[in-house]
Amino acid sequence: MHQYFSVPLEESDRAKWPHEIFLINLVFNHILVFALTFSVYRTFPLMVAIVPITSFAICGYIILKGRQIAAGSESWFVKSHWKIAVQRNRHFLWLLTVTCAIIGSGIWISNMMGWSKITTIALLGGFGLLPFMVSLLVLIVLGNDSLYQARHGKLPKRFIEKNPDPAKPTIAA
Repeated sequence: MHQYFSVPLEESDRAKWPHEIFLINLVFNHILVFALTFSVYRTFPLMVAIVPITSFAICGYIILKGRQIAAGSESWFVKSHWKIAVQRNRHFLWLLTVTCAIIGSGIWISNMMGWSKITTIALLGGFGLLPFMVSLLVLIVLGNDSLYQARHGKLPKRFIEKNPDPAKPTIAA
C-alpha cells in the first residue's frame, strides 16, 4: 500500500510544503476564520465571503504551483507529493463550488419564497454545510497523513513517479 524511500531531509521538507498549505487552508481558513466571520455576521454579513474567496485563491496557488513543479526539475519524490496535493485540491475545489452554489441558491430561494430565518438556517445547514464539514474533516485527516508520509519518506504506490535515475537506489532497506 505504501512504499518507503530514503530521501534527504531537504527533499522531505520540500515534499511537505503542499500538504502544509492545504492544511492551513482547511484548518485555519475554513474553521477558525469562518467562526470569526460568522460571529460578526449580523454587523457585516458579507464578511463570511472572505472564507471561500481566500480558499479559492489558496487552491488556485496549489494547482498552479503543482503544474510548475511537475514541469520543473524537482525530484520525483517532491513531484509525487505535489501530485497528491493537487488531486486533493481539485476534489476540494469541486466540493467548495457545490457548497457555495447550494448556499447561494438556498439564500436566494429563501428570500424569494419568504421563508423564516430558522427554516433557512436548518435547510442550508443540513444540505450545504453539514456534508461540507464532514468532508472537510476527512480531508484534514488525509492531509495530516500525507504530511506524515512526506516527513518519513513514504508514498502511496499509486502516486509514485518514475525514478529518473534507476542506477541510484532509492528504496529504504
